[in-house]
Amino acid sequence: MKQAMVIAAMGALLTLATPALAEPPGSLDLDLKLGWNRFRFGGRLLGPQGHAGGVWLNGETRRDGFSLDGGIERDGKVHQFKFNADVDEWLRRATRSDAIDL
Repeated sequence: MKQAMVIAAMGALLTLATPALAEPPGSLDLDLKLGWNRFRFGGRLLGPQGHAGGVWLNGETRRDGFSLDGGIERDGKVHQFKFNADVDEWLRRATRSDAIDL
């Protein structure tokens, strides 16, 4: 599950960064940090006038679920999000024998 979450997060981050990549040529700086139950994937775009924007995505698995947070910064504006998924109760209900009707 952790690998799928990291791959999905990278795809989401690159999708968010697509408008910034339409700028004139510059350089793209990417950073990926992986830990036992968390990751951080970020990047910044440097254009002819300097810093043109950045994106980041953090993920963490917990005993009862997972969380994602991230953001995109462009033209001095920052847009952030946070997503928490508590799947522990859902998994308990899904695996109960009386929850399945045949």
